[in-house]
Parts: sequence; structure tokens; C-alpha cells
Amino acid sequence: MKSIFALFFCALLFLVMPPAVQYARNSVDRFLSLENIDHIEDNPNSESDRADIQLALLLDTSNSMDGLIDQAKGQLWNIINELSNATKNGKDAKFEIALYEYGNDRLSSTHHYIRRVSDFTSDVDQISEKLFALTTNGGEEYCGAVIHASLSELEWSNKSSLKTIYIAGNESFDQGGVSYISSCNNARAKNVKVNTIFCGDYETGRNLEWMSGARIADGSYNSIDQNKKTVHISSPYDDRISMLNSDLNETYIYFGKEGKKSLENLKTQDSNAGNYGKANFAKRSIFKSKSQYKNTKWDLVDAYEEDEDILDSVKELPEAYRNKSKSELASDIKNLSEKRKSIQLEISALAKKRIIYTEQEKEKLGGEVSLDDKIIRSLREQLTLAGFNKDGITSVDDPANVDYKGFVSLSREVDLYRKDRLIDLAKFNEMAKDEHTIILDTRSKKAYDEVHVKGAIHLNFSDFTTQKLASVIPDKQSRILIYCNNNFESNSPALATKIAPLALNIPTFINLYGYGYKNLYELESFIKDDDSRIKLLNSVK
Repeated sequence: MKSIFALFFCALLFLVMPPAVQYARNSVDRFLSLENIDHIEDNPNSESDRADIQLALLLDTSNSMDGLIDQAKGQLWNIINELSNATKNGKDAKFEIALYEYGNDRLSSTHHYIRRVSDFTSDVDQISEKLFALTTNGGEEYCGAVIHASLSELEWSNKSSLKTIYIAGNESFDQGGVSYISSCNNARAKNVKVNTIFCGDYETGRNLEWMSGARIADGSYNSIDQNKKTVHISSPYDDRISMLNSDLNETYIYFGKEGKKSLENLKTQDSNAGNYGKANFAKRSIFKSKSQYKNTKWDLVDAYEEDEDILDSVKELPEAYRNKSKSELASDIKNLSEKRKSIQLEISALAKKRIIYTEQEKEKLGGEVSLDDKIIRSLREQLTLAGFNKDGITSVDDPANVDYKGFVSLSREVDLYRKDRLIDLAKFNEMAKDEHTIILDTRSKKAYDEVHVKGAIHLNFSDFTTQKLASVIPDKQSRILIYCNNNFESNSPALATKIAPLALNIPTFINLYGYGYKNLYELESFIKDDDSRIKLLNSVK
């Protein structure tokens, strides 16, 4: 009945609203898959339920995006290795990746120039294969539509701890007939974060609504120079890793109709990675040494480890194994499994040394510059908030959980946002009258007890954590007003001011924004503590 009503409605639009004709046609075509996402339930029995992390990558493949696609191809294994480093409750995280392209005029205009390149899959060779097959061509880029499509068409899990979208492009975020605001609100309702990456100047991307989309869906906004060549840092360990990868490839026994083709594809993706240099080849090889790289659908060694009964039904083996008995085959598999584990252990040991070396070299080059840096930075933050840990491969002694560059990047983002969030005392008082508005005092408890703005609640800045903030301000959409000692002229020790660049309002604003509280306003007025326009409680008044 709902479908009949939708068809009737769209037909009516066609007759009486000429400007909406194309949109009506699109509504009919995508009624069940795009426009009615709110009514689509997650599949509780889907394979996706086994993934701890789901990441959808939405790439603009219009004419000007050759640089973006080149960066994605060259940096895929950095991103995959970052995902594979995540652990939870002492176990390696399982992850899935999906891929979309949009904005290419070789795609159907009826479907908003969007194509689902790959559903969620843990088969990273498949993702690599399809990514390397992407080409660019002119078209219209509809960000709201591709986000909406990814939400409705993909099987987002009910159980995944982190569900996140990364969308990259260079046109206005609000183009097309599907509202990005609606799409991003739908994402937030489904607990899917939307992270936006504008290919161009940071401020331009902000003006074209890319930051707005990220804010709505609790994601991050960043910008990159898509035409900047990727810097792959080689290490003294890469040649040995390459040799070990060749040995690793000799431990696979394909089976089944698609087995030989899958093994050939494995080697093709090795070659694709190698086309971006031996450093990138090493990154792919490192992932192949990890527990998440499994090929149970076509590799007999992996399949046997999962289910030894596979030997009762296995077919279409390589010629060298076709005439062997079950016991002989089992013996060969066990020998190859032991060899593989030995190779993987050596690659893993070299990977630890490699990361230490390349991080030091990267510092010399000036740090983050490209697509994977932007994705990895926000991904680390979101993984941490979702309860994941890193597996500790960065050094022999784990470094402190301190990310100065991340702080600088966040501060830059906040700088643009904060300009519109500074309010005078009159506006502060007006907002404070709303019973749902929170006035937050983040000074010390001693200073708060001695004097504070009437109605303010307290949480010491040094106590900011995800959990404590949630206990004080459960709703991240709450409007929050902040102030500090530097707003007041006073002789009271409880209102002693700091030097202006270190005023408490600044780190308070940055931290609240970083924790996802983005409905913030900061008092910018400087007033005397006996000003009748503001009520201070306790010792000063």
C-alpha cells in the first residue's frame, strides 16, 4: 500500500509541479532503496553482525578527482593496517569496508550518478581490485544522495562498535535533490558517523557545507590537496619484507571454481600495491601477516584451520595435489600452515621496527599531508571513543596517548567554528533563561564554591573524560554556555585571571568540541564582578 501511495504521489508531482519532475522520477526508482531509509531495519542475521568496525568509503570520481583516486589507491594499505591494529577485550577487531563512487557521468543520472562498487566485505583484495578499477569522468556530485544510498543499501550491523562513513569530494556539499542535512541526520539516528574530506582549501570546504555535514553526524571535517603526490617512506626492512611476501604466497593452496582466479587476484593486488613503490608493497605485505587476512573461501590452508572436514568435499585443486590421499593432503596443509605462521611472525617483527623508523622519518618531512593521514587521525579518535585499543606495535615501549598534531588540527577546525559562537553578556543572559540551556563552569571546585554564575553547574576541566562529560551533559545537542575568570574584573582570588592566550575558555571550548559537544557558546564580554547585569553567587556577592 505504501508503494502504491508513493507512486501516486510522484505521479501527482509530475503533473502539477514541473520543477520537481526529475526528482519525482528518481523517487519512484529509488522508493524502496533510498528515499525511505528511515523504515529500513538492520538485518540482525547478516554477516555484517560479525564485524566490530564498518567503514564505508565514498569517493568522488568526477573529472577533477584523478588525484583523489590516486591517493586512495596509494594509501589503502595504510588505512587497512590502522583498522587491523585495533583490539577490543584483548582480541583483534574484525572489520569490513564498503566502497561507493559518485559524480561520474558514466553512471546513471536516475540514480544520482552513484554506484555501489562493493558491499561491506572483509575481503580486502576485493576492495583493492575494485578501487584500482575506478576511473574518473565529468558528472554531478550529490553528497546527500550518496550518503543516503550508503545508509539504505549497505547492511549496517546492529552490533558493530564503530560504524563510520568517509566521503571525499570537491563540490558543494548541498548539491542535488536529496538533502545532506536529512541524510546526515539519518546517519546520526543509525549511529553512523559521517566524516567529510574536502579536496581543496579548508575554508572553501567549510563555506561549501562540508564541515556542516560532519557536525550533524558527529564526524570530523578535514581538507586535503588531492593533487599532492603521496609520500611513501621506505625503510631498511622493506626488501626483506618483500622476500617474505613471496615466500608467503607459496603457502596457498587454491580450491573450488574461483580458487585459481582468487590466488591470481591476490598476486595482482600485490602488483598494484608495488606500483606505488616498495614502501607501499611492504604495507600490504604487513597486513597479509595479520590474523584478519583470511581466505577461507578459496585457500585450503585457511579453510582447513577453520574446518578439517573440508577435505571430505574439496574439489578443483592444483595439479600437484589432485591425486593425494586425505592424510597426505592434511600433512601438506599442516606443513604449509607452520611455514606460513613462521613467515608471518617474522614480518610482524619487522613491521614493529618499520613503524618506528618511518614515524621518525615522517616527522622530518613535516607530518600529515594526505588522504590517509586525515582518515587515520579521525579514525583513531573514533576507535578510542568506541572502546578500541591499538595493538601496541608502534614501539617496544608504548608511547603516551598524546597526539599534539591532532590537537593542532582540532584547534584549527575549532578556530573557524568558534568565530560564530562568541556572545556578549546580553545574549548570554537571554540564552541562560532557557531551562534546557546549560551554563558550565570548568574552574577548580574550590573556585566554583567561592563564586560562580547563578545557575552554573560544575565539572573541573582536568576531569574531562567521555564518561564524566556524559554524566553531567548526557545530550550532546544541549546548548552549553561557558565562561571563565578572564571574563571578570575582580579582586577576588577565586576570579584571578590567566594571561589571555591561556584563558580557560579556550581549552574548554576546544575539548568540548572534540568530545562531540558542538552546540557551544562562549561569553566574550569583560565585566566587573559587581555588574548588576550578571548574578554571581557566594563570596563575591
